[in-house]
Parts: sequence; structure tokens; C-alpha cells
Amino acid sequence: MESRMKRTLITPSMEKPRRNLLHLLLSPLVILLASLFNGMAAEPASTPWQLERGRFPPESSALYLAGELILVDHVNRTGQLRPDRRSDQRTDDYDRALSFTMLPYGTLRYHGAPAELRDIPIGTHLHGQFYFDAKGMPVKGGSGLALLLEDDFSFHQRRQRAWRLDTVNLDKGQISVTGLPPADNQAGEKPTVFKVNPATRVWKDRGFGALSDLAPGQNILFNITAATLKGPGLVTDIWLDDESRRLAAARQNECHRAYQKSHGLPGWIDAVDNGEAVITVTLFGGFDPGLKEDFKPRTRVAVLVAEESLRTYDQLNDRMYGELLESKACPAVPGGGGLQVVIKVENLLEGFRPRRIVRVLAEAWPLDDNPWEENLYPGDNRVK
Repeated sequence: MESRMKRTLITPSMEKPRRNLLHLLLSPLVILLASLFNGMAAEPASTPWQLERGRFPPESSALYLAGELILVDHVNRTGQLRPDRRSDQRTDDYDRALSFTMLPYGTLRYHGAPAELRDIPIGTHLHGQFYFDAKGMPVKGGSGLALLLEDDFSFHQRRQRAWRLDTVNLDKGQISVTGLPPADNQAGEKPTVFKVNPATRVWKDRGFGALSDLAPGQNILFNITAATLKGPGLVTDIWLDDESRRLAAARQNECHRAYQKSHGLPGWIDAVDNGEAVITVTLFGGFDPGLKEDFKPRTRVAVLVAEESLRTYDQLNDRMYGELLESKACPAVPGGGGLQVVIKVENLLEGFRPRRIVRVLAEAWPLDDNPWEENLYPGDNRVK
């Protein structure tokens, strides 16, 4: 995987003309991408950033790109998006699939809460932050490394941004909405018309609503699909109020908490004290902050060697136990979880090396077999 990552990333060994060309390509592209999805803030990268193993990237170093999820390999954390059509493309290049691989510290959010790729349905419109090399620019598809993927719900909620429902025309299967900036809650954009149909789910209070519950003046959040082929898109879900949005986020958060407790929190090793058999691990982001409370000093933890995909070996038999000596906060950076743990392990495994990836399970979490297809060993178990 290390060699594959080196081929994917911008490396210092690339000739200077290629690096200059990448700067020239990115400059107009960043400006164009900033206007994607009805004028939403795109958070573009100002300059290309060279990713380095063991180092988190700085703020605003990734390139924004949105699209529809069309293919997922949740075990290896890879997939494809059909990117939103952009004005920098030829029409012949529309809708070419963008392949992506989640960075080891890349995170996902769904319904306003942490998520895994397997939680997100095919067809969901996602907003992403990516890194590309010179050959993988997203003008004609290509491939990229994803720092963040999130659905429309999460994207707007994170910005404290809602949509005002202006008109409802169920006979034509249409709604018209206007984006509301968070500052003064006043309309700052032109209205946009989205499609709805009988399959559109409406969430109201603590349960289901109906399309008949839609009324002009409501502040809503929604997810869409078919945004690239038949834009602006078809609405799949509408949340009418704060209660329905809170419940959606709470449910997804519990789903992810259960997943993390059974698989462990991933992170990379910052330092190894060979003499004392002590490793220092900085955990990646994308988990419920409440899980930090389970990492208490003088408790027992299990440490699992993992690869870039975050897959581990047979975690029931290949784990290494240790004592958690220290748990301390660290700076919150893109990809980082804000928590560093120091562990005295019973034995140093081959995979316990600086910049290598591990998963850590707190003492209170269950340690059991994972599904066969998620293991790295034996060899016939690998996803082809």
C-alpha cells in the first residue's frame, strides 16, 4: 500500500514543470469549483499539498468536489462518485466516474454524525475534500484520495445553514427552495427547483411525515440524488424540524459508536520506546468524542496492527494487550481525533513502528471476531 500511495500522491521527485503545470491547472479550477451546488461555499485548496505519511494535512489544503455515490467497496474504503457537472469541462467529459480511496485518516459523515462507507446508500449526493496528483485531476474522471465525504444534510448542518421552502407544487413534483446563510437567516441566493416524488421521505418530529406536510416558509434540510444527470436533483429525504434532524443524527451516531467499539479506533504510531515496549498513538478523527471517556489511564487496552485501508488481521488472535499509561488531548487538525494515547504493550509486534497504523480498543469494549471478509489474513480472504 505504501508504494501505491507514493504513486498516487504529488512527490518531491516530480519535475518542476509538472508541479508548475499542476498549479496552473488548479488555480482556475478552484475558482470554478467554489460556485458548485447553487453557490455553496466550496472550501477549495489554495495550493496543492504534498501528503506525507505520519503528518496530517493543514486546513484548506484539499480540493472540494461534489458528486453522487455510484460504487462502494466498504471493506477497502474505496468507491466512485459521478461528479457534479462543471463549467470547466467539455460536455463529452460529463459524468465520468471519479474513483476515490479514503485516506487512512479520511472521515465520513452521514445525517450529521460519523459514518462508514457502508452506512451511505448508493445514489447519495456527497460533498468531498480530495487530493489529486497531476495525472488524476478531476476534469476527466481520474482518482483521488478523500479527506472527507459527507451528505447534504451534514454539509449544510455543519455550516449552520438551512433552506427556506418557497413553493410546493406536488402536481408537477417540484419544490422551490432558497438557501439561508447562517449570519442573519436572510435569503442570499436565487431560488432553486428540486424534484420530489412519492418515494421522497419526509421526517417530522419523532416519525414520518408526508409531502402534504410541506408548506412555504418552512426551514428544511434535505438529501438529494440524480444531481448530475438531471440536476439540480431529486430529493430523497426532507427533515422539517430540529427534532427530526436531532433524531437522525443520534441514530447514526449510535450506529457508528457500535462499529467503532467492535473494530477499534484507528490511529498512527508517533513514537516507539523499544526498551520499555511503549508506543504513542495519535488517533484519527471521525468518531463520537464521547468515546474518549473510555480511554482511562491504568486500564487495559487491545492494539491491532492495521493497513492503510484500516483493515486488521484476525483481531481475536492477533491483538496485543497493553496498559494505557496516559491519555491526553492534542491539537484538533484535519484528520486528527484530538486524542493521543501512550500504551505499554506486553510485546512489540512487527507492525508497531512509527508512522504505521493501528486500531485501539478500550477495556470496556467487546473484542470478538470480525466478519471473514474484513480480515487481512488469510490470503484467500482479500477482496479482489
